Amino acid sequence: MEHRWGERMSVDVPIRLGATVFSAKRGRLTNLSLSGGFIKTNLNLRVLSRLEVVIEAPRRVKRDAVMVAAYVARKTDDGIGVEWCEFAPQVVGELIREEKQRLNGILSPEARLGEPVEAARAAAATARRVNRGR
Repeated sequence: MEHRWGERMSVDVPIRLGATVFSAKRGRLTNLSLSGGFIKTNLNLRVLSRLEVVIEAPRRVKRDAVMVAAYVARKTDDGIGVEWCEFAPQVVGELIREEKQRLNGILSPEARLGEPVEAARAAAATARRVNRGR
């Protein structure tokens, strides 16, 4: 049964997971919606375990990594499905908006998820000039 609110987006975002003070594991957020996401990880957590998802933001100028509280909604052999404790955290909305812009051609495919839109546009314009021989 589908419980997701909003559209699910395929993404590939590096994250860190923390279920206790002393456990921190890396993973990859592979899909995302306003209500949760799926994380590829080998961390063995029980359903309903509370955890912190630290969304790493490489090359982000305006913000460091952001922590989002979540809980494990389901487990698979590949990872865990999580639901955010707060519906539609700001960083999740930003990531979804950026991915939609990328899919609509506003951001270049080379732009990394989480990169500021202005920086991505500037990098794409530079790449076009170089490709034209200017």
